[in-house]
Amino acid sequence: MKKSHETQHIPKPWRNSRGIFIPKPGKADYNQPKSYRTITLSPVMLKLQEKVILWHMQNDLKIAQDTNKRQFGFKRGCSTEAALHKVTHMIERRIAKKGYVLGVFLDIEAAFDNVSFKAIANALSTTKLDPATAHWITNMVATRHITINHKDSTKTIRIKRGCPQGGILSPFLWNLVIDDLLNLSPKDTPGYLQAFADDIVSLAEGNDLDVIWDRTQKTLNTIMKWCTTKDLTISALKTKVVMFTWNKRWNLRPIVVDNTTIELSTSAKFLGITLDNKLNYNEHINNTTKKATASLMQCRKAVGPTWGLTPKTCIWIYKTIIRPIITYCCSIWIRATHTNINATKLRRVQALALRIMTGAMPSTPFVALNQITNTTDIIPYLQGEAAKSNERLRAYGSLTRERPEHTKGTIKAHVTINNDFVKDLNIPHNSERDLTVPSLNLQSNFTTTTPGDNPDTYRTQLQNIINETPEDWITCYTDRSKTEEGCGAGYIITTNNNNTILHEDSLNLPNSCTVYQPELTAITYACRQLTNYTDKHIIIWTDSLSSINSLTTLITKNNTVKYCLDILNQIGAHNQVELRWIAAHSGLWGNEKADELAKHGTTSTTTIARPIPQAYINKLINDKVQKLNTDIVNKDCPRHTKLILGRNHTKIINNLNRSFINNRKDYRTATQLITGHCGLNKHLYNMNKTTTKECPLCGHHEETVNHFLGQCPALAQTRGQYFNDFYLSASDIFDNIHITTIINYVNKTRRLMDPEDLDNTGVT
Repeated sequence: MKKSHETQHIPKPWRNSRGIFIPKPGKADYNQPKSYRTITLSPVMLKLQEKVILWHMQNDLKIAQDTNKRQFGFKRGCSTEAALHKVTHMIERRIAKKGYVLGVFLDIEAAFDNVSFKAIANALSTTKLDPATAHWITNMVATRHITINHKDSTKTIRIKRGCPQGGILSPFLWNLVIDDLLNLSPKDTPGYLQAFADDIVSLAEGNDLDVIWDRTQKTLNTIMKWCTTKDLTISALKTKVVMFTWNKRWNLRPIVVDNTTIELSTSAKFLGITLDNKLNYNEHINNTTKKATASLMQCRKAVGPTWGLTPKTCIWIYKTIIRPIITYCCSIWIRATHTNINATKLRRVQALALRIMTGAMPSTPFVALNQITNTTDIIPYLQGEAAKSNERLRAYGSLTRERPEHTKGTIKAHVTINNDFVKDLNIPHNSERDLTVPSLNLQSNFTTTTPGDNPDTYRTQLQNIINETPEDWITCYTDRSKTEEGCGAGYIITTNNNNTILHEDSLNLPNSCTVYQPELTAITYACRQLTNYTDKHIIIWTDSLSSINSLTTLITKNNTVKYCLDILNQIGAHNQVELRWIAAHSGLWGNEKADELAKHGTTSTTTIARPIPQAYINKLINDKVQKLNTDIVNKDCPRHTKLILGRNHTKIINNLNRSFINNRKDYRTATQLITGHCGLNKHLYNMNKTTTKECPLCGHHEETVNHFLGQCPALAQTRGQYFNDFYLSASDIFDNIHITTIINYVNKTRRLMDPEDLDNTGVT
């Protein structure tokens, strides 16, 4: 690898890659080549070399930080949420002023495959990259061969343009190529230009339609000229032009792209979100719910009333596959959930998933299903996820502040909605956040020691290791404590085999700190006391394995970890520093002393400022979501379900989900009893499925759940065997008898068996 870099020569075995075809989803005709995406499987050694060079460009040269801020693709700390936020913020701001925003969503045909080698070389030459590395990259992309196997045929061709799809360096190279387009002056691109990889959007806002048209057309002409210099073309057929406005009467000259007139569209799909011309997201809700429903209907083929996937598997499919389809970038379109029509569409998707899980009847109310399955109502859940996304953007520094106040008759910005949701949570928005833009951690001026695969052996040797520490070494012990009184951290620095104490301190931290945050803070403050030492051997003992792991990960995402790493590397540059794990509460003097100092820190009156962790913010949001969900249950839960569950509803639901989460038949039976939507004559009569409400067993009373479980005289003997009483109310039964016993009683009566099961047993 070193020789390849020195000579800028790519070994022949590295040049040949294997190409595989992956069908693009949603294509009507798979006989067309463009219906497939070709992925390049490069040799492993070439990928390793690419990875090292990418680390060099990102960590050492920090080239990514020099690229335009309006490129959101393939960059740490950037996401589709951030890209959509910037676009929708500009549109919302202008719509609120009753103006116009003309958006052009461009599609560059096969951008990765068609960009010229010359364009890549020119882009590399404008960076801080040294000529040798730049020439190696150019040779790597220009000397590639791809071998494709299909049935019994094999074809090897030399690639004459483009970056390898799936290559380590390809996304970074594309960002460098498109960077000069984004860096053009406002004179050349008077509209707002933004990119996510090869997805480009141009926005021109204002109140004068002629000025908007001039800015847009000039920007498009500049983009087309730029594409020509890179051997790229814009697909006029896939380009969408949308006028975003709430004004009803307006007229605009046609937009021309590559000598083709583009008709105005009512909506455009950008990064998976459908943006309609009024930005109400109704079309996006329709598309998303249809996609989620279609996926659920595929799952429905694998279940029946009493057979198929278990309830546990069904709810896992919904929460990990289906619900993320719905919640994707919900912080952008959260306004759409404020209308009853959209809220009902979203709730129907969740209700379908829960009916598949429980086997409940189609008439079962949404709220009852949510409560039985311990599933949060989808609307407050979306509000919570949107707020979390909003706070992540704030931590990354990508959140745009909303200046104009919302007034009647104007659009309410998505940031305003999300800020209103967290307003009563008392999160200080001007305080530092612990979550930060991920950064590479390639420098480590210290070593770590953990118990590894033999923790018991390591524990027994700890005392001997500490006793055998040379007298001139410096030893530091750190610990943290979190109690009802507060959160604290402590450290003690010693030498001469713990006989000489150099420094000790107790720290009081905010209660918002996570478990490992106080430990890292203790290490950081202890290291600050050691910055003046040189040529020393320093051992830092900590009983937090998670803290050690966070300091040795390749990518750092937290400011607390980053600060601790910086100070460790600082003292490690002039000393030999070791970070070792020590067993907690094992009678070791140093650890016990640090624990004592940490506990003292919980009651200290002086609190040091610490970055607010995202986990704490998420907890506050989750608590509010649960409160909103509880309010919905208390308000809309059916009377029968409230009566059955009574005051012990949490205990009953937990017992149900523990006992029958893997038993589809019994889970279905329990759901029907609790909701009252079951195969008893009272409910069937209400649904026009039978001609009588009377119980077929006794023939004297309406067959309700209460009658069937606790009052029917024909079942008194069976009831006495299972419930130790002959007549009870349904609420008393669920309050005092375990759900398993209740289901056993129901199964014994065979009254709620599925028709196909009754046929097999001969019961009528």
